[in-house]
Amino acid sequence: MYSIEENKVDNHFGKERNTMALTEEQIEHYYREGYILVPGLVSLNSVQTILNASPPDVHGDGWQAQIFDHNDPLKDAKFHQLLVEPSVVSAVESIFAAPSRVFYGMRAVVPAHGGTGLPWHQDNQYTHLIGGALNVFIALCEITPDKAILWVAPRSHLRGRLPSRESDLYDGGHREAIDSPENGIPLPTLHPGDVCIFDRYLLHRSLKNETDEDRFVYAAQYQAENTRVADTGKKDPMRMLTSDLRQRWSDAEI
Repeated sequence: MYSIEENKVDNHFGKERNTMALTEEQIEHYYREGYILVPGLVSLNSVQTILNASPPDVHGDGWQAQIFDHNDPLKDAKFHQLLVEPSVVSAVESIFAAPSRVFYGMRAVVPAHGGTGLPWHQDNQYTHLIGGALNVFIALCEITPDKAILWVAPRSHLRGRLPSRESDLYDGGHREAIDSPENGIPLPTLHPGDVCIFDRYLLHRSLKNETDEDRFVYAAQYQAENTRVADTGKKDPMRMLTSDLRQRWSDAEI
């Protein structure tokens, strides 16, 4: 079982752990650049809980995901607890200035020894959402630049939904941008509990994991309460309010 170490998250980036709502300066950075780094937003206890609930074996050499099931939200609930993590929800709703709905949740693993991440893409190249919508990339282990670190293209969210095609990776099912951005940058080394929050229009990618350790993250995606699906103009009735999901899990004593 992978186990995190407390001293890996103290004092990096020269900032203290952030467990409160985002500041106005952070929110301005998010809207201007399309993303924001929030060191230590998720507690080590919460990270370790997810790791403990995760299947221990990683097979193959490709990007792998275990996904939250909207049709059966009680299934593997302990594994998806970060979807209702108070510090995460507080940060998300600071950006939305509105209640949030859970759009998507998954544990994503890029295996060691050359496991491949995903090419440049926007989340809105999948289901196109109109209104507030974002991704919270939560490091569940130390992620160095050679460990399939997340890359972002600052301000690419301002260009709207860009042309894409089905990726050749993983037998289809993934999208990739037709044109790669010229200003892509890798994030600095992330430690367990560090978070990158980014807009659903932001171009992002991850490369190969060249280390001898698997890379673990949890990707929690949210939409604002009144966000609509572009193709239909409707709200998606399956997307529960974060508060309702937390209450359902509480009632089930999870």
